[in-house]
Parts: sequence; structure tokens; C-alpha cells
Amino acid sequence: MEQHVFEALQGTLSADDTVRQNSEQALKRLELDTGFPLAAANIALADEAGLAERQAAIVQIRGYVSRHWSIGSAKYEPGPIPDQQAKAQVREKVFLLLTSANRKLRMVAAAVVANMAVYDWPDEWPQLFSQLVELLHGSHDQVQAALSVFGEWVNSDMSEQQLDQIGVLIPELRRIFGSSDYSSDTHVLAVRVFTDCIDIIAIMSDTRREFVDAHVPPILREWIDHILHAIRQPLASSNNGPAILLKTECVKALVKIVIGIPRYIGPHSPAILEALWSQLQELQEPYLHAFVYQDSAHSESATNMLVYCEDDGDANTIDNYLCGMFEWISRAAESKPVRKFFVEKSKDSGALNPTLFFKQLAASLICYAQITTDMLEDWADDMDLFVADEDEDGYRFNVRVSVQELIQSLDDVYTRPLALALGWAAQARSELANQWRNEQNGNWWLVSESALWALGLASSSAAVLSTDNAGSAPSMSSILDSDVWPLAQSSSFPYGQGRAFIFASNVAQDLPSDVATAFVGASANAVADVQLHPAVRLSAVRAISNFCRHLSADLVKPHQSQFINGLASIIPQLSEDSAHIALEALHFALRVDQDITASLEPVISEVAMGVWQRYPGDVLLTSIVIDIVEDMAGNVSAREAFSQRALPVIGAAITQATDGMVVSSGIDLLTGLLKGVPTPMPAGYTETIFPVLMQVLTASSDSEVLQSGQACLKYFVQKDAERVAQWHDENGKSGLEHIVHFIAVMLSPDASESAALFIGDLVAKVVQKCGAYIAGNDFAELVRIVTARLATAHTSSFCASNIPFYSQLVIRHPTETVSLLSSMEFGGRSGLEVVLSVWFKSYLDVQGYYNRKISAVALTRLFTLNDARINSLVVPGDLIPNAANNGKIVTRSMSRTNPDQFTQIPASAKIIKLLLAEIEMDVESTFARSGGAGLSAVIDEDELDNDGGDDGWEDDGGDGLGDTDAFGYLDDLAGSDFDDDDDEDDEDIQADPIYNQDLNEALGSFFKQAVQSDQSSFRTSIVPLLTDREQTVLSKICS
Repeated sequence: MEQHVFEALQGTLSADDTVRQNSEQALKRLELDTGFPLAAANIALADEAGLAERQAAIVQIRGYVSRHWSIGSAKYEPGPIPDQQAKAQVREKVFLLLTSANRKLRMVAAAVVANMAVYDWPDEWPQLFSQLVELLHGSHDQVQAALSVFGEWVNSDMSEQQLDQIGVLIPELRRIFGSSDYSSDTHVLAVRVFTDCIDIIAIMSDTRREFVDAHVPPILREWIDHILHAIRQPLASSNNGPAILLKTECVKALVKIVIGIPRYIGPHSPAILEALWSQLQELQEPYLHAFVYQDSAHSESATNMLVYCEDDGDANTIDNYLCGMFEWISRAAESKPVRKFFVEKSKDSGALNPTLFFKQLAASLICYAQITTDMLEDWADDMDLFVADEDEDGYRFNVRVSVQELIQSLDDVYTRPLALALGWAAQARSELANQWRNEQNGNWWLVSESALWALGLASSSAAVLSTDNAGSAPSMSSILDSDVWPLAQSSSFPYGQGRAFIFASNVAQDLPSDVATAFVGASANAVADVQLHPAVRLSAVRAISNFCRHLSADLVKPHQSQFINGLASIIPQLSEDSAHIALEALHFALRVDQDITASLEPVISEVAMGVWQRYPGDVLLTSIVIDIVEDMAGNVSAREAFSQRALPVIGAAITQATDGMVVSSGIDLLTGLLKGVPTPMPAGYTETIFPVLMQVLTASSDSEVLQSGQACLKYFVQKDAERVAQWHDENGKSGLEHIVHFIAVMLSPDASESAALFIGDLVAKVVQKCGAYIAGNDFAELVRIVTARLATAHTSSFCASNIPFYSQLVIRHPTETVSLLSSMEFGGRSGLEVVLSVWFKSYLDVQGYYNRKISAVALTRLFTLNDARINSLVVPGDLIPNAANNGKIVTRSMSRTNPDQFTQIPASAKIIKLLLAEIEMDVESTFARSGGAGLSAVIDEDELDNDGGDDGWEDDGGDGLGDTDAFGYLDDLAGSDFDDDDDEDDEDIQADPIYNQDLNEALGSFFKQAVQSDQSSFRTSIVPLLTDREQTVLSKICS
């Protein structure tokens, strides 16, 4: 075997393609012999074998372990698996390679050992950890090899089960890191493994709190001292690669700590901030000379200091180090231990003002945010990169983007102080820019551009600049004079000129009307001027979006036609990666004045539909086109003409395209058109469009097409239910019968749940709009179809999407719905049991403001029925602590071996538990609705959770900081996962009293009534089943 393997390995090194390919095939056959890995390991260890063959052997073992070592491998290939005796021999020999004098052999062997450890440690290879720790006391090469194993292994497989071993490993890592006997490369590996250990500790910080509390503080005291010592070391004039790599790794460790275990870093935060700030100050000038100022006399020396070559020969820079420091400051800025560095209270007004440090930090951030020479070169080669870098969610990451994220993070915590700090810093930078401009220094525009860029990121900068701040910040007029006007008039610096347009548009509401008007006109001219640099035109495009959104229609209206025509001229010239900014500007521009928009309908139609025809698969562009289509369909004066142009294009895509993606995208456009037209739809819409859509959906098996079709059919039902019911095909089948049949097909047992993801919205809309057109038996059959599918459903998203259907039924006909469901049977369970089981399990997964509310209200109706058929159902209640899984990361195999167990409680008690949870979640505040009271109105959170927090880490509020809110993130959720745009477009929902009622108040009244009247034996049968927290919440509600 060994000889065959050796010959095959030799063949894979041949320059002859045929020999090499035949040898590779031979190795694949040999791998199916369980003796293969031992033979390859013997070759790898054999000094008499050639180095190339030895390296090939260990590489082959690495692949073998992934493919044939364990059936649990993600890359497992069918074939025999070595027995434990053979594995032990292979492990022993591969481990010996960690002491090899050849670095390549050591490094590949380290990867193999780490891979084996995933499957064999601790059960089959219990001594591995102690062997590696012993190796950490060997030669420098052996230490690096052991660290390389830990680097792969700790990161991928160690968990809380090995937390004790982590406690042994960390001191060893600290010993190596703190010793000058080891090279910088070894120090880097030690810190890297320590960082991975922090990840594991962070995961376990809740379940093993006592262990973590006892061990982490002393660990951090030792480690952070050494980390800060490494960070503080000054860089030499050249050859700083190892030092920069070590500094970068140290900052990564600090970031992991502040993210993963923030409660323990508080005492060290001031020292860390001071060290990082010192580094930022020290590196600022070299950074600018190396990467920003092209003609600097210090560029060469600065480049030698900050640019280094890695082992593979690629040049690298200090960027990652800088970005790591910015991220740490971003994460730590809101903590109490460092807050004093950022803000101080005014002795006169008591308002929070920025400290001198905050102002200096702002000035430094503006410096680091300057456009680099590399960025200018990239943009010169590809303007799409310029657009991407200017996008808030661009895909390129660099120092400027890192500064942006830090400023935005500071804006969340210190809104007004940040604006003042940036204003102070911008004023200082403007003075430098003015000096350089007078000295004919061509870099002046970079200084001004970055100042305006930074000011534009602070949400309250315009308000602060427009207010008399007694000299603490510059005025808007001074910023205009010192930076905006000089840049706007400097055609030699197009990126600076473009920044002037964007800044003016960002603060448009606070500009003097004559200045705003001037920039509006200039933007209109710039977009259409083909002689201008593309950066100026693209910046003007972004400015138009802002002007149309922020300024009054009176100021923008005189230029609306010029906006639309200019945008229409530039959009065809842009690539798929850049067209979105101009298309979005067009969307905002056509909303300024309906009549002007209608007069330019041919231009708008040609451009919008043209973009979609070129890029039907681009999700972002299609979404903007859909918005334009909806707006044009809603424009009374433009609707008919626009429909005549758009429908043939959409119809051709839906009926003729062979690509399902194009068909789906076309249906989405049709949905946008239907959303825009009035209710009921104009005559002819349903009669001509509906049959075509049903033909397409009936013939399609494409999930995307079917999902888009469900959404489109919902709007047919919502806007034109009567005509849909009245329309009949040549066989006398009504449109509503077609829809019900489509629903039945989508909910058939063999249909994909993902393909039917939006069928719940359609079914719920049928309940809302078509009750008068569906016979009782047909309606019962519809309920049976949906319930039968729920009985076998697997995905929570699919289940949750169908709950609104039952919510509508219960709210309209509670008793009849319970009776109907009780009369059905599915696999030995009644329909009522099926529905309530799914409802209870998926209740918190229901999406949308209205759907969440009707789901809660429907549960109150079910409880109020006090129906024995409901009360007799027993369902899962609270999770029972699982001793086998306690304090562990539960894998899939562990969950199968020791599955979670729940208490069993009556359905009526489950309803109460869910509604109490709803009160705590406070749907009104979550969806940013006014009047939401929620839990805070009925109970003090301290009474529910008196944990003591994170030792002063969390912001305690009440100190006058900017837009700080412990639940502020919910505003973001309201615009994403909990998107309720469809609610606002739905006239039926808007007219429903439930939509407009305060759910918190309604639930409060419900609980009070249930307790007072002792519904369903509330006090004796339900209250004892509530947790202490639930009982406290209920008591406060009813008090």
C-alpha cells in the first residue's frame, strides 16, 4: 500500500498532464482502503522521501480526514472509515509532524490535527489537549505549531464543555505573549487564539456566570496590561510589518472583549481609550502623508513606516489597525467608564457639551476620513466604485467607512455633543483649508471635503450650525463661506465640487431660501451637463433626491421638469451598479407636482420601463421601478397613458419570458400597478389582466412566480373583489373559484411551503372581502384546505403567515369558527387542536402591525368564549429546565438525545401567557405608533429584573444625552422585519377599528375584566400556572 501511495503521490507532481491526472485518480481509488491514511502518514514522516512527496502526503491526509474520517463531516464521501486502532496510529504520526523542522509540513500537520480533533477529542483522543500544552513549552517552531492547532481548533469546535481547558490554555497564551523570547509572529498567534477563547467565554457568560465572574477579571487584568504595552510601542521608520500585525491582533482582541463580555472591561476602558487615542494622534500625520497628500515631502518616509509586505509578497497597510481602534471606540463610547471623556455638563445651562477630547477626536476623525490617493485612482478607473463608496451601505470597507460607522454610532449616543464637536473640528479644518488654498496647495479641497462629509453624517449638525451656539460651533453661513462655496466653484476638483452639492442638499431645510434655490438650480443644470465630470453629475443626482425630499414643493417645482429630463438623460448612461441612485432621484422628483409629472409621462415611462427591461433581475432597481409604477398608476392625469405604455411590456414579460425570474419580476410590476390604481379598479383592468395572470400561475411551478402571483392576486381581491367574483371564463368558472382553486393547489400536501409563503395573506383577504360571494359549504371547504395543510406544516414562517386567516375568522364569527374546526379531523386531531397548536407555537412569529394586533384580539375572543372545547385542550406551557443540557451549547444531536420538555397546561392558560407576553413586547411602541403605553405604563422593570446589569456598562438614561433609548433599536425593526407598509396601503385595514385601537389599552381592559369576572376560573385554574414574572405583570395591570 505504501509503495502504491508513494508512486501515486510522485505522479501528482509530474509536469505531464496525463500522468498527473491518472495519479490523482489512483489516489482517489487508494483512499477507499482504510490503510491509506497510515501509509500516507508514514511517507510524510520519512526523511528519506523527497520533501515534495512528504508535503503532498500530508496534504492528501488533510483531504482524507475531511472526506473519510467521520460520517459527521460536512465533506464526507461514501467509503470505509478507519477503525479506532488505525486512527490512533495516524494521529500519533501526524502529531509528530508538529515537531518537524520544515515549516510547511508543520503548518499542514497543524491543520490536520485540528480537523481530527473536531471528531476525536475528547472521546478518542483525550490526551490531545495536554500534548499541545506540553508542546507550548517546546522550541519556537513547536510553539507556533501548537498555536496553529489551537487557532483552528478553538475557533471551530471547542465549546463550554471545554471551558476548564480554556482556563488552562489562557495563562499559557499569556506567558508566550508576554515573553520576549518569542518572535512577533508567535505573539500574534497567541493573541489570536486568546481572541477565539474570548468568543467561547462570551457565549458562556450567561450559563456559566459564576465561573466567568471568578476567572475573567484576573485574566483581563493581566492580558490588557500586556495588550496595551504592545499597542503603545512606537513604530520604527520602516519594516513595521510584524509590529503592525501584532497591534492589529491586539485591537481585535479588545474589540472581542468589549462586544462579548462588556461587563468586565469597564475598569480598563479609560486606559484603553487613552492608549488608542495616543496611537491615533501618533499615526495621523504619517497616515495623511502616506495615503492622502500626493505631493507631500514626507510621503516616502511615511509609506515606509505604514506599508509592509506579507509573506505572500502582497503589500498591506495599517488600515486594519485603524479600523479596529475606531470600532473599539464605537463599541465603548456609550459606557459609563468612558462617558466622562466625551461629554460634560455646562455650568450655566446644564446642557451636555463635548469635552476637549471629543472635539480633538472629531478633528482626528475628519483627518482620517479624507479621500485617499488609492480611492481617487479606483474612482478614475471605475465610477461605479465611487457610487458604491458613497452609498451608506456600500460593499467596500476602508478607513473612511470605519470613520463613518464611528460617527454614526456616536450620533446615536451623543447627538448634540457630536454635532458641536464636529462643528468645532470643521471650523479648525476649514481654517487650514483656507490657508492652503491661499498658498496654492492643491490638497486644500481634501480638507474641506472631509469636513463637509463628516458634518453631513451627524443628524443634528444642520440644526446646531443654524443655532447661535455662542462660538461653540461655527454658523451655517461661515461653513458656506469657508467650505461649500469654494468647493462648489472648483471645477478642478470634481469630487470636492460634488461634495458641496451633497452637503447643501443634506442641510437644505436649514439653508437660506436663496442659497437653497441656487443649489437646486445648479443641481438641475449639472445632471444634464454632459461636459461636467461624472462625479459632479452623480453627486448632483444624489442632491436632487435630497432636495425633493427635504425642501418644500414651491422651491423645487420650478425645476421639476429639468430634474426629470436631466435624470432621464443620465439613467441610460449608468451601469446596473449605479443606476439606482438616479432612478431613486427620479422617483422623488415625480412626487413634487402631479401635473408636471403627468406632462412628462412619456419620458418617465420610457426610462422606468427601459431600466427594468435591461435589468429585470436586479432586486434594488426593480423595487424602485415598482415604486415609480405605483406612483404613476396613482396619478389621475397620468394613469391611463402610463398603463397603455407599461402593460404591454409587463404582459410580454409575464406571458413570453422563459426565465422564471423575469416572469416573477413582471408580476411584481403588475402588483405595483394595481396598488396604485383606485378602488374599485378602472373598468377593464380585472377583465383583461386577471385571466392572463391566472393562466400564468396555473401553468407555473416556479416558486418565485407563485409567490409573486399570490401577492398580486391579493390586490385583485382587495381592490376589485366584486368584479373578480363576477368574471367567468368560457367554462362558467368564476374568478373567485379560480383563486380558491389556486389556493388549494398551493396548499396541497406535496406543495412547497416556501412557494406558498404569501398564501396566508391572500386567504385572509378573501375572508375580509369575499364573504358575500362564497357559499357556506365552499367557505367551510376553504377552511378545511388551509387547516389540513397546517396539520403537516414544518416551517414557522409558513405557519405564522396563515394565522391572520384564522384571526379574521375568529373576530368575525368566533363561535361558528370553533364549531367548524372542532368538526374536522386531521390525523387523529381535531381542526381546533391543529389550529391552536400552530397558533400558540408561532404566535410571536406573526409579522406586521395589523396582523399582530388581530392575532392578539382574536385570542381574547377565544378566551372570552369560555368554550369547553378550548379549555379541554392541553398544550405545551413553560420550558422545563433540562439538567442534561444545562449550561451547554445545545447541538442538534444533543437536542435529539435530550429534547426540551414543557409543562402541559390548558389552552386557556396558554392564551393568557401569550397575551401577557404581548403586553411586555408592546406592539404599539415596536411599530412606532403614538400612544403606546406597554409594560412601562403598568410596571417598573426593576421589579421584574433586579440582576444588577453589567456593572455600569449600560447607559442608564436620564442624563440628557442625545437620542438614547434602551429600546431604540425597535425603531429599526419597525422599518425592516416588522414592515407594515402594506397595512398603510390597505383601505380595509385602515378602516378596521382594531387597527386604530391601542392594543395595550385593549389588553389591559381584557385582563381586568377576566380577573374581575373570574372567567374560565381565572384565579384558581390559570393564575397558579403563571410564572412569578407573569403574575407580577398581571397584578400591576389589574391594580
